[in-house]
Amino acid sequence: MENNVWETPNEFLTDMIKRCYQYRKISISELTTDQMRLLISKKIGVYYLIGIILEKLKSNILAEGDFLVIVSIIPAEYWTKNKKYQLHFNGIVGQNANLIKSELGEKEFDRIQDVESRKHNNVYKT
Repeated sequence: MENNVWETPNEFLTDMIKRCYQYRKISISELTTDQMRLLISKKIGVYYLIGIILEKLKSNILAEGDFLVIVSIIPAEYWTKNKKYQLHFNGIVGQNANLIKSELGEKEFDRIQDVESRKHNNVYKT
């Protein structure tokens, strides 16, 4: 997925680390929704997966489980460097504001929209 090669450890500390390691070796077109969800939630391959995930959100913002929440916690640093995707995400959220508010609540909607809150998240990995 990336030109950042991870060395193969003798053993993995957790099953999740092992899965992330394995998923990085899968062609993007063959990744499942669950695999993409895990990678994005760990900020792995964001640069490569964000376009696919935004299209899924555009199609149905709540259909893919917690993709909306996962994308909303991508650090502001990423969005600053990728304005096109930030505008796309903001547009999708704006177009679905009423649905998000009714399903997730006003407070969660405000948090999703608040780019400033993302400045304190962990640094992303392209």
